[in-house]
Amino acid sequence: MTHKLRFLAGPLALLGIVGLVATGCGGGNDTTTVTETEAAAGGAEGGNALELKMGDYFFDPKNGSAAAGPTTIEAPNEGSVEHELVVFKTNMDPAELPTEANGDVNEEKMDKVAESAGEVPDVEPGESKSGSFELTPGKYVIFCNLPGHYAQGMYGTITVTE
Repeated sequence: MTHKLRFLAGPLALLGIVGLVATGCGGGNDTTTVTETEAAAGGAEGGNALELKMGDYFFDPKNGSAAAGPTTIEAPNEGSVEHELVVFKTNMDPAELPTEANGDVNEEKMDKVAESAGEVPDVEPGESKSGSFELTPGKYVIFCNLPGHYAQGMYGTITVTE
C-alpha cells in the first residue's frame, strides 16, 4: 500500500504545481479561490489558506475568495516598502471607504459600519507574515493603511462562501 501512495505522490504534486502556475498566469480576472482541500495540502490545519501578495501599491490577487471557516492569510511583501493587510467584513466598495483628511482609511469609522476581522501588520520588504482569521460567508475589504498606501489604490476584496 505504501508503494501505491508513493506512486501517486509524484503525479498529485505535479497536478498541484500545474494548478498553482495556471492560477498565477490567469486570464486577467484577478481572482484566486482556495478551498479547504487545497488548504490542507498547503499545510493549514483543518482550515483554509489564502495567499495575498503585497506589492507597491497593490494586492495580488486584488480579489480573492475562500470557503468559510478558520483561514490563514499569508501576506508576503514583494514590494520595496513596508505594508500591512487590514481586513473588514462589509459590502462597501473598497475604493469608497471612509477616509481621514490625509487619505488614509478612518478605522474608527470603519469599526462603526463594518466588522473588523483583523490584520497582518508591518510586513517589511522581502518578508512574509501570516494571520489567522475566522471568516464567515460574505464580502470583506482588504487594504493597506500605512500612510498614502490606500490613496494609491492598495485595496481589494475577499469573498467568502459557505
